[in-house]
Amino acid sequence: MLQDNVVIEVEKRTETGKNACHRLRAKDLIPAVLYGGHSGAESLPLSVARKDLLALFRKGLHQNAVFRVHVKGADEQPHVMVRDVMLSPLRRELVHLDFVRVLLDRKLKVKVPVETVGIAAGVKLGGLLDVVTRELEVECLPADIPATIKADVTALDAGGVLRVADLALGEKIQVLGDPDRVIAHVVTHKTEEAAAEAAAPATAEPEVVKKGKKEEEGAAKPAAKAAPKAEKKEKK
Repeated sequence: MLQDNVVIEVEKRTETGKNACHRLRAKDLIPAVLYGGHSGAESLPLSVARKDLLALFRKGLHQNAVFRVHVKGADEQPHVMVRDVMLSPLRRELVHLDFVRVLLDRKLKVKVPVETVGIAAGVKLGGLLDVVTRELEVECLPADIPATIKADVTALDAGGVLRVADLALGEKIQVLGDPDRVIAHVVTHKTEEAAAEAAAPATAEPEVVKKGKKEEEGAAKPAAKAAPKAEKKEKK
């Protein structure tokens, strides 16, 4: 999303290190770094007013938005994106920020959330829409970055599947990864039962089979012959 009308005022830091960053935060300023861009571009340590960043975040411009920063004392206003946000582990407060320079004539790789649109035909008949993929990585020019990728599920019947290859995004946006990746599908009760049966563990063989085998083994053994009894001698 290109937001050319949004400009954030920043100031170059002359001191770096933990103590210097603590002093900045005490003044309600957030340490930041600006890097990237064309070959040979230097990294700049910056400070930004916390209130300006919070206003930026409330507008949702920290996710894939391309805007400008104005470095105090400089004429340039480079296009940037928020690349990384660091929060304190306990209080979850903003403690550091990274900006990356963006060149408008170079494509970017960004992750965009997937938004399903419409009510699937199979859902109207009692099915359930299962959204499998909620985010996709795309490559495009900064001005062509979409806020969301809209996935129309209206035509999905019971058992119907919507894949990446079915998305109509135009030639400016290329989805990276497997085109057969499932975005969403309509699950029916029969499908759920079949999946449950497939997931169920196999039952053990009946015990009678084992007993029968033992009986056969016992029958194969010849019966032991009884020892002949000694004949009693007749008394004369």
